[in-house]
Amino acid sequence: SRRFKELIVEEKFEEASEIGRAQVKGGGQVVDVCLANPDRDEAADMERFMDFITKKVKVPLMIDSTDRAVIELALRKCQGKAIVNSINLEDGEERFEAIVPLLKTYGGAVVVGCIDEDKQQGMAVTRARKLAIAERSDALLTEKYGLAARDLIFDALVFPVGTGDKNYVGSAVETIEGIRAIKARFPECRTILGISNVSFGLPPAGREVLNAVFLYQCTKAGLDYAIVNSERLERYASIPDEERALAEDLIEMRGADPVAAFAAHFRG
Repeated sequence: SRRFKELIVEEKFEEASEIGRAQVKGGGQVVDVCLANPDRDEAADMERFMDFITKKVKVPLMIDSTDRAVIELALRKCQGKAIVNSINLEDGEERFEAIVPLLKTYGGAVVVGCIDEDKQQGMAVTRARKLAIAERSDALLTEKYGLAARDLIFDALVFPVGTGDKNYVGSAVETIEGIRAIKARFPECRTILGISNVSFGLPPAGREVLNAVFLYQCTKAGLDYAIVNSERLERYASIPDEERALAEDLIEMRGADPVAAFAAHFRG
């Protein structure tokens, strides 16, 4: 969040850690810790922040960084089992080779993105591509690198449905069905999604509604972890029928122009 970023820039690390405590109070079961900022020393910030967050929250931490040294520093300070976010096959096995030894040393689980080296469609949009990349990643990580299947958390990827990008028409349903396929194929593994990506670019008032409806449908398909703002998450049962229907139409791309209908309702 912008607020969290500002507190870190101001070096108010204890106040920043209170945001983590508030997320847990709001129902968060794992707290994602990301301190990447091109204008700052990520390792130094992580070192200072971890000293506070590990005292403030007693839920598992998700270490969210692309820097191997930063990940190791954070894992060393975690008091229990952590999750590393994330690895994928975008650069072949390079990321697997860098991070897996840390997972073995510190006993972490890992988020595995459905992304590979394909220059045209590296980020998997269709359910078939999501499953194919998950199958390849699982085989490498469990057989070649020796990780336990229970420590793999597949990210089936979420794309925005309201931007008009033709590449992502129907992508919400593909993600839901991708989750279902991965869970059926790998019952020991877990699944995760960054839910709010689905509503990117839509009116702010409607985003939380769409996020909640999408989360409900993904959960029914077997989703295990959802990255959300636990303080602002709409409860599915409290959403009016009309708004729920607008969100469902947009997710499933039903009607003449579900994007316009959804945006028009929430614009005011």
